[in-house]
Amino acid sequence: MRGRFFAVCRYEFRMQIRKRSLWLSTAGLAVLIALVQGDQGPRYLPADADAARVMGSWALLFSMLLPIGFGMVLADRLVRDHRLGAASLLASLPTRPGALVAGKYAGSVAATAVPALLALLVTAAGEFVHRGDPALFPSAVAAFAVVLLPGLAFVAAFALVCPLVLSAPLFRVLFAGYWFWGNLIGPNYLPSLTGTLLTPIGDYGASWLIGERALYAGAPGWLSFLRPEPGGGAALLSIVLLAVLATPPLVFASPLLARRTSS
Repeated sequence: MRGRFFAVCRYEFRMQIRKRSLWLSTAGLAVLIALVQGDQGPRYLPADADAARVMGSWALLFSMLLPIGFGMVLADRLVRDHRLGAASLLASLPTRPGALVAGKYAGSVAATAVPALLALLVTAAGEFVHRGDPALFPSAVAAFAVVLLPGLAFVAAFALVCPLVLSAPLFRVLFAGYWFWGNLIGPNYLPSLTGTLLTPIGDYGASWLIGERALYAGAPGWLSFLRPEPGGGAALLSIVLLAVLATPPLVFASPLLARRTSS
């Protein structure tokens, strides 16, 4: 069973990593957000800022827009299998539906993570030219793991499965609206999940790396019990909660795929 899971994972990784839209959207959004950052952005940090603060700030900046591209690219992944007739072929393999979904999910997340990690490493190289601190590179990997990766894993679960119920174009529209409402609109302007432990933008993880409140993490608002003071424990709890919330769509994916295949 484990071998079949890894076989599906490798197949999905190879399919996803070759998509030009993944690389173009990641590069385009990363360049865009880097160019339009305000005077509070990581480009303007003091020269003596430590590596964790620098790369944590860059990871949070990228996390404002990159997950939108991830969701758009992944939205048609399972739907396209049915459109191309690959779903019936995959269903005929001696692999349990759960393992098939898990392999596709893991492969998609791994492939989508590659350009995101590379974006941070390229940024670390640029910062190294000016700061000369080799700790920027391991800090870039840590920032990716704490800030970007949990949000990517959360977004991927819904982006893969929800289009099986909705259409991919409708999901993309709803997802873009959710992203700005639930991550970037301050809770003092509109009741939202912004600033809670359930925010996949990674502001709790970034707050831990930076050493101070980042973006809206813990900002006062509704659902106050989900808005603890930022810190290492809160960052870990946020990552765990996002992983838990990503589980239900993956559980329902198997029956949804079976129904679409039989219809």
